Amino acid sequence: MPRRSDNSIVTVSAVDWEHQVLAACRIEHIRLTKPRRAIIAWIAGQQTLFSTEALAAAVATLPERVGRATAYRMVEQLRETGWLSPIRTERGSYAYARTLPGHHHHAICLRCGATLIIEGCAALETLYALLETHGFAVQSHVLELTGRCRRCRVAHEGRASGA
Repeated sequence: MPRRSDNSIVTVSAVDWEHQVLAACRIEHIRLTKPRRAIIAWIAGQQTLFSTEALAAAVATLPERVGRATAYRMVEQLRETGWLSPIRTERGSYAYARTLPGHHHHAICLRCGATLIIEGCAALETLYALLETHGFAVQSHVLELTGRCRRCRVAHEGRASGA
């Protein structure tokens, strides 16, 4: 189950994410073939952003003999159902991060892919009020923050200082 680390940040372990995805597939009557299970397990084990190409290459070598088309279809299915979020990288290509279905926002480290899942929209209320003063009524929104996580910033600062 997702764990709250404070009032608005949700964390979910790789194991919990995998179990929740498998349960959702069962509920949606999606056949959990060995290749699909292998794809879900591989994604669950990723601690960084990953590309569909990297996934396809990695699972092609598994005993389950996962085909490239199966890998691509499964990524698309997980994206459509909210279990993966496409992230535009600094190079302009797309990679994926594990996430949870439902309305929430992300803060994603562009270096390592660490993803914070932010529940609620309280932080946007000030922006909504400002826009309303200009006659703009927001109907929907998507908020994705990118930057560097603490671990990557510390590592970068250590290299910059010569440590």
